[in-house]
Amino acid sequence: MTLVTRHGSEVASVFDLLGRDENDLTSALGFALSSSPVLTAAILKRLGKRLGTRFSGDVEIAMEVRDKQGRTDLEVRLAEALLVFEAKRDWLLPSETQLRQYAGRVRARGALVTLSQASAALAALQLPDQVRGVPIVHLPWTDVLDDVAAARGKCRGRERFWLEELSAYLKGVIRVRDVADSRTYCVSLNHQKTGGKLDLTFVEWVTKKFTYYHPYGVSGWPTEPPNFMAFRWGGAVQRIHRVVKAEVVPTLLDRYPDLPGNDFTLRPHAIYKLSARRLPPLEPIPTGAPYRANRMWVLLDQLQTADTFAEAVERSRELIQGA
Repeated sequence: MTLVTRHGSEVASVFDLLGRDENDLTSALGFALSSSPVLTAAILKRLGKRLGTRFSGDVEIAMEVRDKQGRTDLEVRLAEALLVFEAKRDWLLPSETQLRQYAGRVRARGALVTLSQASAALAALQLPDQVRGVPIVHLPWTDVLDDVAAARGKCRGRERFWLEELSAYLKGVIRVRDVADSRTYCVSLNHQKTGGKLDLTFVEWVTKKFTYYHPYGVSGWPTEPPNFMAFRWGGAVQRIHRVVKAEVVPTLLDRYPDLPGNDFTLRPHAIYKLSARRLPPLEPIPTGAPYRANRMWVLLDQLQTADTFAEAVERSRELIQGA
């Protein structure tokens, strides 16, 4: 099979030709809904359960609808209800102000539907139940993928084709970073104990549990998970790992309930599962210079070949600026 790339990234689905921003995501979903009555029925059934109602009748799909209040990404119109979809990339969620702009469009049995990688638990923490009397329902992209997978087994021909295309597209998008992206997030660790039953240090979370976590959405922490992470302590980069899984939880106690509750743990966190196998070099890479910043980005190949971390940072800066 011939490999097709666009701007250096693999085109795994025809929807990849649209792009991967928020409008592209809802355009792909809207087209797939219009092409698959089975998927439409599954999505409406899922939303109906959340809202305590049942949607039925003919369906009209409208994308990028403008009025004086702004532009909606995607609308699913039924005889007695209107569902307005608002998508965000990554784990982000729309603001209440943004949702309020769309609330006036929704009819009595309708709702505002938010789409992103955020879990239902995280959305419940950050989104109101309703605005201006209109209910808000959050739909994680993983739920959409579940419905796509279930619908594919019931379809044939063109309908199945478009479901397969949507599945490939969404799996690529919710992976967040292209697997070829070699930017590595390097953080500084210490030997402070974190409490709880295990009472691990921050270093031991990485070396024993292959896990790293950080506050989400504040103080410059990334909102997209990196493909690679490097960890510094003792005056050197000690380990490099691939990030194999990432998720955002409302609080650290949702995942690790035995940790002490405090201002740090009782806030949204990104949690990364790291590869058990370390990436070379396996020997420490000396820092080479003092760094006030505890968190920095560096290109993986430069980190693996430079004599010092400082040299890798400088080479990475030159390459990125010259690109």
